[in-house]
Amino acid sequence: MSSTYIKNCVITDLDDTIWDWLDMWYNSFSPYYNEISQKFQIDENDLKEDFKKLHQKYHTCEVSFAFDELSTLSDDDKKGVIEKPLVGKSILHKYNSNKKANLKLYDGVLESLQKLKKQGVLIIGFTESNAFFTKYRLKHLGLDGIFDCIYTPVDTGVPVSVERVYADEHWEPKHTEIRYLSKTMRKPNSEILEIILRDFKIGKDNAIYIGDKIDRDIRMAIDVGITSVYAEYGNKIDSDKYSLLKEVTHWSLEDVQREIEFNQQHKDDIIKPDFVLKKSLLEIFNHFNFDSSNSKLDIDILPNIITIWSETVKVQQHFNDIALRIRNLSLTAFTFIIAALGYSIKEKIYFHVGVTEIKGITVFSFLGALIIFCFFFMDKYWYHKFLLGAVSQGTFIEEKWQKKVPELGLAKAISKKVHLNFYDII
Repeated sequence: MSSTYIKNCVITDLDDTIWDWLDMWYNSFSPYYNEISQKFQIDENDLKEDFKKLHQKYHTCEVSFAFDELSTLSDDDKKGVIEKPLVGKSILHKYNSNKKANLKLYDGVLESLQKLKKQGVLIIGFTESNAFFTKYRLKHLGLDGIFDCIYTPVDTGVPVSVERVYADEHWEPKHTEIRYLSKTMRKPNSEILEIILRDFKIGKDNAIYIGDKIDRDIRMAIDVGITSVYAEYGNKIDSDKYSLLKEVTHWSLEDVQREIEFNQQHKDDIIKPDFVLKKSLLEIFNHFNFDSSNSKLDIDILPNIITIWSETVKVQQHFNDIALRIRNLSLTAFTFIIAALGYSIKEKIYFHVGVTEIKGITVFSFLGALIIFCFFFMDKYWYHKFLLGAVSQGTFIEEKWQKKVPELGLAKAISKKVHLNFYDII
């Protein structure tokens, strides 16, 4: 069924709408929790309460790997969590592996997002999950660049007992913009959707909001006045998996009480989504036509895009100029080094270090090689990296907006014409 509803912006929840968060969490936490309980003979209720305190401390149920902060585990037990058996993986290793193996997009999600992207639709994510875990999932699932922007609560920090394997920058997306929200942000907070609409100058008639929770996502969209789309396929609040999640929830007593009071105040409200996706995100194409060709959004922000692109080109020119200066200096230094070597041979210069006599040509050769290496290192591994980053960003802007402004194509055109890189030779 083709509809007459024309939209140019999709705002969507992420957990249990784009990817199956609950399955990922349950299939990693449940075996992890059960093995700890059984191996170290810890009462299940006590262990659940211990994990709950840990989750509340960091405001997320995804820090279960910080086992060193569990009070129910002895020092020997904690060693046993990371101890590798003769066969297989340690308890902690299995937990981390299960998280990665069970993190999956719902069927039809990637195809839908790619189709929206090709049509020039603005795609914005909005989640309650901490920024670190959101960026991890974005990168792991290959969605960097498909989403234009994601709004997510700022990190609560890495648990003090855990050493990060990767630097913070490792998980930073290269193309998707991350905008941070308060740590205490909770749905349904219609103000967040208002902020998104205002930030991107999106008319309420031009956007849809997709989410898997009627009482949070759909209520929020209705309160704001934008088209609400219920992702029924991701709603699993009546499952055993959700029951375990509630038992170890990161919500504080104040959060729970606030939720109870809110639900009590709105118990008679009728929350009915405008559209329902029963099996797949692909069903949105049965309800909407997406067209950004005459989007007011594009008209409003194109001048800013052109300015950003222009500044990016200037940054490319800046780093290219620095690189040329470095190479000119290195050639000048090389000339002086050759002259110094010739002079040391002609004059038979020697240096005396204690009783040791060192030929001048040896000293000048070493110093010359060191100087040239420093120039080379600064060029290739410092400023050249900056230049490549600026070119990459320029190409990204051009690929995204060239259909709107065909003249945006400098970085892409240069990349096509350059067939040989100096660093491919050495």
